[in-house]
Amino acid sequence: MRHRDSRVWGRCRWIGHAMVIGLLALGVAAAAAAGQQDFKLKDTDGNTFRLADHKGEVVYVSFWATWCVPCRRELPLLESMYTELKDQGLLVVGVATDPAANKSKIKPFVNQYKFSFPTVLDPDNNVLDTYNPTRELPYGLLIDRAGNLHKTYAGYRTGDEELLRADIMKLLGGTSGTEAAGAGGSGAAGNE
Repeated sequence: MRHRDSRVWGRCRWIGHAMVIGLLALGVAAAAAAGQQDFKLKDTDGNTFRLADHKGEVVYVSFWATWCVPCRRELPLLESMYTELKDQGLLVVGVATDPAANKSKIKPFVNQYKFSFPTVLDPDNNVLDTYNPTRELPYGLLIDRAGNLHKTYAGYRTGDEELLRADIMKLLGGTSGTEAAGAGGSGAAGNE
C-alpha cells in the first residue's frame, strides 16, 4: 500500500510542479504585456525597427499574416487611419507573422495594398507569442506616448475600426478627440 501511495504522491508533485511552471510562464507573458513595451525586428528591406525608438508617438501594432482573411479586411482600414492621423502622432506598425518560407509573399502583399506604414517580420512568432500566446490574428496592441500598453485587440469584425479609432483619438488627445466621441465610438472604454 505504501508503494502505491508514494507513486501517487510522486505524480501529484510532478503535476504541482508543472502547474507552477505554467503559472510562471503566464506571469512572464503578463509582465511583458504590462509597462514599457519594446521589441526589435527587421523590416521588409532588412532594416532594424525598434519599438522603443517611437516613444512620444501613439503606436498601433497589428500582427497579421498574408493568409489571414480578417487581416486583409482590417489592414486597408489601418492604412487609411494611419494616413489621416500620422501627422497628429499616430504610428501603425504591421508585424507579418508568416513563416520564413513565405517571406517572398510579404513584400508583394504590402505593395499590392499600398501600405505606407512600416512592416516588420516575425517569422518565428517570438514577438507575437510574447503578447498573444493563442496566436489569434489579427491581433493589435495600442501603445500610448509613454510606451505603455494601453489596450489589446483580438480578431477583427466590421465596425471594430471605429472602436479602435475612438481609443486612438483619446490617446492622441487634442484636436479631434471630441469628433471621435461624437461618432459613437466612446463605448470602447469599457474594455480597458
